[in-house]
Amino acid sequence: MTLFSKKNSIFLLYCSFLIVIFLYVIFKLYGKATLSIHEWTLSDWLVNYEDGGFKRRGITGSMYFAIQDKFRISLPIQVYMTQIIFYTLIFYAYFRLLLKKKMDWNILVLLCSPLCFMYFPVNLSYSGKREMILFVLAVFFALGKMTVLKERIFLILFCLSLFIHEMFYFFLPFFIAIHVLKTGEKKYSLWMLFFGLSTIIMGVLFFFGTEINSGKSLEIIKNRGVVFSDNNIFLYKFSDGFGLIKQEVISYLLFILELALEVSMFLYYVFIFYRSKFNTFAKFVVVSLIWVAPLYVLGIDWYRWDHIYSMLLLIIVIAILPDKESFGISFNQNAFLKSFLFINIIFFIFFFIHIQYDGRGLSLQKVKEYYFSKFF
Repeated sequence: MTLFSKKNSIFLLYCSFLIVIFLYVIFKLYGKATLSIHEWTLSDWLVNYEDGGFKRRGITGSMYFAIQDKFRISLPIQVYMTQIIFYTLIFYAYFRLLLKKKMDWNILVLLCSPLCFMYFPVNLSYSGKREMILFVLAVFFALGKMTVLKERIFLILFCLSLFIHEMFYFFLPFFIAIHVLKTGEKKYSLWMLFFGLSTIIMGVLFFFGTEINSGKSLEIIKNRGVVFSDNNIFLYKFSDGFGLIKQEVISYLLFILELALEVSMFLYYVFIFYRSKFNTFAKFVVVSLIWVAPLYVLGIDWYRWDHIYSMLLLIIVIAILPDKESFGISFNQNAFLKSFLFINIIFFIFFFIHIQYDGRGLSLQKVKEYYFSKFF
């Protein structure tokens, strides 16, 4: 009885920690929304159809413009409200998915690993982007009973989400894996329809979509009350990004190392506690990494791709856990791996320093100045 009470107390403390993370992220994002000069996070949402017509990612900006015209709500506040809604859904849905399983402290540690939930407060300069929609789609697809109606609704929602951000396409294998884990079936017709429609939409975006910035985007958005610094999506050029990767090859190799470490922890966890499913899980990891690999060529946001991959892989691992048989919190008998906690603490410190380096112009000197200002 005492042991059970102690475990519950620690679990409540853990829940409080997650609430603190959530509130911190919401508070800091509000600060970003009220800045006079904006950067990547806001610009990512404001790509629109007014400048050049139909294009990839343009649907959100045009929607925000219409709301601003109708209700006079500023664009930064609209984006901030969107971020609040989706961060709330992420924290709620992931935790609800966990509570439906027999969990252990190892999976709770993985939930707070640097490329999963701890990424939100660590990389606030670039958090709050449209991948949060992808997380919500995935976790709600994993929740509840899989029905034909749910499959059809999800198919429609996923296809529509490609107009929000085309990079969702590169995480398509995760949704097929979730379907297999939920149903135990190999429904090839559904998967081929899923793949076929998504690929057609990607083709339409590629062949018929105009440039993200057709020359007047910044002027249009400025007339709506938002001013950007030079660090925004409308001034980004693919050629510049590729040159940056070559210039800062060591930093980008570290992003690969960080993803490898995160994935290794998931693999090790499944190997130790769910060995019968390890081979299938390992094959999925290989296939999904191959499928997502083009993103690392097409975009310089490697830390972002790492984060998205890890958050979705977490859903797959949670889906592997056995369902609980009663109401309330249910823990299985898996031993707590103290090495997981130790590795995650070291990983967090390393990742935090790396993100500071990346966010301060890839300058080690500026990182030193940042820490010096904090402690002295």
